[in-house]
Amino acid sequence: MRTTLVSSMLFLLAGALSPAQAQTPVAGTDYIEISNGRPLDPAEGVVVEEFFSYICPACNAFEPLFVAWAAKLPDGVKLVHVPASFRPDFVPYAKAYYAAQSLNVAEKAHAAVYQAIHRSRTLPAEGQRPDEEKIAAFYADYGVDAQQFLAAMKSLGVSLKVRRAAEHMTRARIPSTPSVVINGRYLVRGNSYADMLRIADYLIEKERTASASAG
Repeated sequence: MRTTLVSSMLFLLAGALSPAQAQTPVAGTDYIEISNGRPLDPAEGVVVEEFFSYICPACNAFEPLFVAWAAKLPDGVKLVHVPASFRPDFVPYAKAYYAAQSLNVAEKAHAAVYQAIHRSRTLPAEGQRPDEEKIAAFYADYGVDAQQFLAAMKSLGVSLKVRRAAEHMTRARIPSTPSVVINGRYLVRGNSYADMLRIADYLIEKERTASASAG
């Protein structure tokens, strides 16, 4: 239920768009319409949801491209990270994300978590035993007490957020990480990461145009 490291490399190698890929995205091929879809947390404007896991190698490969793309999003577009938990080893990092969010350090630490897992190897990676205490100690570098962070990870509020995100992923039929959904209505597909972001751009503009027409 995840994009493998091999497929992530193929996505990167396929980054140059062919003339066929540059055509207007087609429903059912380039994106899937989500029946009665809505964002996890609806907001004014257009909501872009990225479904991810910190330990997913494909998410790590996608992250720098996604960050550069997100920095250019127009006004009125809100980016939301949704941590996946459809595998047991994803769950501790989903809890960590929501614990960090509750303590106002999620965005500040986001890139560093990928760095610690995939490059410096100071946090457990895919295939290694999750270690919540080590995760909590990592976040202490971002101004929160390690024991406070650990308590937040184990809190009912964080557990409910993880469960709510998992239910949202099921409704949207998210097949793997990374995945991108526009306004809760469209699951982006694509033949490469660059193609995914091109299709996402198209769907964002589609939603902005529809909103302007309705207004």
